[in-house]
Amino acid sequence: MLNSSNPTMRAFDRPIDAPRWEDLATSAPDSAAATGGAVMTVRGTAIKTGFLLAIVVASAAMSWMKFEPLVQAKQPGAIMPWFLGSMLGGIVLSLIVAFKPATAAYLAPIYAAVQGVFLSALSLFISLQFLKGVEGALIFQAMTLTFGIAGATFIAYASGLVRIGGMVAKIMTVAMLGLVLYAVALLLCNGLLSMNIPNLWASTTPMGIAFSGFVVLLASFSLVQDYQIIEESAAAGAPKHMEWYGAFALTVTLVWLYIEVLRLLAKLRGRE
Repeated sequence: MLNSSNPTMRAFDRPIDAPRWEDLATSAPDSAAATGGAVMTVRGTAIKTGFLLAIVVASAAMSWMKFEPLVQAKQPGAIMPWFLGSMLGGIVLSLIVAFKPATAAYLAPIYAAVQGVFLSALSLFISLQFLKGVEGALIFQAMTLTFGIAGATFIAYASGLVRIGGMVAKIMTVAMLGLVLYAVALLLCNGLLSMNIPNLWASTTPMGIAFSGFVVLLASFSLVQDYQIIEESAAAGAPKHMEWYGAFALTVTLVWLYIEVLRLLAKLRGRE
C-alpha cells in the first residue's frame, strides 16, 4: 500500500473487496452490506466526507456573521480568543484522532465545526494582512477554487490520469517535512531569536508568490494521494470505522488547501 505524506492517512490495513472511486457513479450494491457492514467502502467515505465539509462550511458561515462586524468596527482583537481556541482545539482533536482512529466517528464532526470557526477567523486575518480590509469576494473565490481543485483532482484520479507512485510519495514526504522544518525555524529563529529569516508565507515578492503556488500544488497532490490510499484501503477491507478516519483525513487536506489558495490569491490581489 502507498505510504502517505499526510500523517493522518497512515492507519489503514486488512483484506476484502470493496467499491472503487468509479463505483460512485453506479448503482452497484455496497459490498459492506454484503459483509454485515463490517468493512470500509469508498462510497461510505465519500458520504462522510461530504457531511464533514457541510459542517465546516456551516460553522464558518455562522462564525463569519459574528466576526465580520467586529472587523468592520475596528475590533479584530476580539476575534483572537476564538482564533487561538479553535486552532488549539483543532490540533488537539487531530492528534487524538490520528493516534486513535476509532474515535473519528465521534470527534471528526466536532473537528469540522471547530475548523469552521478557525477558517472564518483566519480568512479575515489573511484578508487584513494582505489587503488591509475585508474582501468577502476573495474568500468566496478561494472556497470555489478549493472545491474546483478537489473536483479536478478527483476526476483525474478516478479516470486513471493521475497516480502517486512510491518515488513521488517519497518526494512529497520530503517536501512536507521541509515545510514543517521551515515553519519551526521561522517560529524559533524569528519569534524567539529575532534572526529575521524571510517569511515566504507572508511575502508578496515573486519568490513568496512562487512559494505559495508550490504549497498549493503540494496540497493538491496530497488530495490525489488521499484518494489513492482510501481506495486501496477499501479494497484491502479496512474496518468500517475507517470511513470516518478517511473522511477526517480528506477534510484536513482540504482545509490546508483552502488556506494556501486563499493566501496565494490574497498575495496576488495585494500586488495589484
